[in-house]
Amino acid sequence: MRIIKLQIQTIEFINKEYDDLLKSSVERIGLSFPIKVEVKENGYCCIDGHKRLAVLNDLGVKEVPAIVVNNGNNRSNDCWRGRNHH
Repeated sequence: MRIIKLQIQTIEFINKEYDDLLKSSVERIGLSFPIKVEVKENGYCCIDGHKRLAVLNDLGVKEVPAIVVNNGNNRSNDCWRGRNHH
């Protein structure tokens, strides 16, 4: 699946509590794994990554990497799109 960047304010998520270890990890290395979201009528809904989104939101991050699971785009990379003609 393809990873895209989304504005955090367009993602509906549950603001879950998290521990200081998760926060310090995100501050140190960022977001290692993209969150998973579904497309909804007015934006996106988080299906995996609520705690990570809570940390990022508290840190003031505006944009996050995400995988949209219900948009039909299963390609991981577009680099071959112009070359694959079979």
